[in-house]
Amino acid sequence: MVKKGVCRLLLTTDLSNREIAERCHVSHNTVGRYRERLEEEGLTWAQIVELSEPQIDARLNNGREKAKQRFIEPDWSYVHAELHWTGVTLTLLYEEYAGGVEAGQMSDREFRRRYDRYKRSLGLVMRQVRRPGEELFVDYSGKRPSITDPATGVRQPVELWVGVLGAGRKTFAVCTMTQQIPDWIDAHVRALEYFGACPKYLVPDNLKSAVVRISRKEGHYINPTYQGFADHYDMMVLPTRARKPKDKASVEAAVRLAQMWILARLRNRTFFSIDELNRAVEELLEPLNSKPMRTRGGKSRNQLFEQLDLPAMRPLPVQAYEFAEWKIDVPVPNDYHVAVDGNYYSVPHTLVARKVNLKICARVIEIYHHQQRVATHERANTPDSVKTKAEHQPPAHRLYGEEQLAELVSWSEAAGESVNAFVRQHLQLHSGAASLQVFRGLKSLSRDFGSERLEQACSRALRMKATSITSVRSMLARGIENSPLQNEAANDSPPAHENVRGAANYE
Repeated sequence: MVKKGVCRLLLTTDLSNREIAERCHVSHNTVGRYRERLEEEGLTWAQIVELSEPQIDARLNNGREKAKQRFIEPDWSYVHAELHWTGVTLTLLYEEYAGGVEAGQMSDREFRRRYDRYKRSLGLVMRQVRRPGEELFVDYSGKRPSITDPATGVRQPVELWVGVLGAGRKTFAVCTMTQQIPDWIDAHVRALEYFGACPKYLVPDNLKSAVVRISRKEGHYINPTYQGFADHYDMMVLPTRARKPKDKASVEAAVRLAQMWILARLRNRTFFSIDELNRAVEELLEPLNSKPMRTRGGKSRNQLFEQLDLPAMRPLPVQAYEFAEWKIDVPVPNDYHVAVDGNYYSVPHTLVARKVNLKICARVIEIYHHQQRVATHERANTPDSVKTKAEHQPPAHRLYGEEQLAELVSWSEAAGESVNAFVRQHLQLHSGAASLQVFRGLKSLSRDFGSERLEQACSRALRMKATSITSVRSMLARGIENSPLQNEAANDSPPAHENVRGAANYE
């Protein structure tokens, strides 16, 4: 209230400048300047009393404001958005601004000062810089849709997965049955296909499908299956900090938007399968991403994606991603075979007592040691299968196996034509170690049931296209080795009989 107090004494008393200065604790020069400005403006105390301190200051101390040069202001929101691009600096943006203005351009220093003032006006919350095409934020929604069993009418909750690009905010959503790693990876694959390009970073939460554990020394230990998926697309996984939701504010906002835009619109609809539900979600994504955003100058997410994100993203790899589950640090036992789903696969015998990583695909098993692939096997379809490669065996084991195989093949030739054919078929389909076990089983069956019955059982197994000794043993145990197969019985001609018409009756 100092300014108003000085004005009151100047306009309502006859005190000198020094007396007023002494009472108001200001300089007498300041009082003299106020006296001159009041006379110039022709202000009375009745007018001053209605003004606030800032208004009095603007009326009496406007010399600097009048002396200020009037500049042509750039679009500060455009300047702020352009700084998201890699390599774009304020110096470059000032040069572009100065080159487009003939008169009234501000200096580089004034340009920076005013941009700083604009940036502070955006709010006190730290604004994260989201560079175009760099980050894909992913998360599951806490609120879930459901599908209905058509037979029982029971509603089963399913998961809503949401992914959003950091700069343009284009959003993708899909429903999955669970949050387990196969569904988690499948949702990512669908998202990348939807965007048609790859970002640089994946930013997930700390759920188990993404992060196995967090330690102070090592930080985040990424789920190896998830890491393998990211490596296929040449992306890095950068999980958010635990209990720091502002690290993924973009996806938190996208999740809330998906709940309002998708779940709210589907709340009264009934879906009987996950595919039917996803088709409905897909229909809602296009209007969501095409809707203009007031906070982004009226541009839609699709427009910002085309302008910002897509030019900065990398194309999808030519080879499609094949889901593979990883097992890490699997110890190699003394028989140099590692177990996967009840089947056994050989590794080089020199890795006994060491640890290997297993990449389990739908058709093959790949084994790695120190990030180098040391073995590849076709995945077995029958339980208790043993896949052994000769090069993985020590010389003594290899020689012993070859001698045993040669001896058993000779025995099968003497045992009968069908037994020998069954043995050779098994050799073509399985490894030598697995065949050794089967051949020993055949010799045991020959002793228990006789060579003649074994020959008939092998003949029937070949006609059935059976390759397992279990089938042969079952036939012998049930005594059906001589029974015709179902299709063979159907093709047999009916017995001759006087009541059976012949072909001549139909000519």
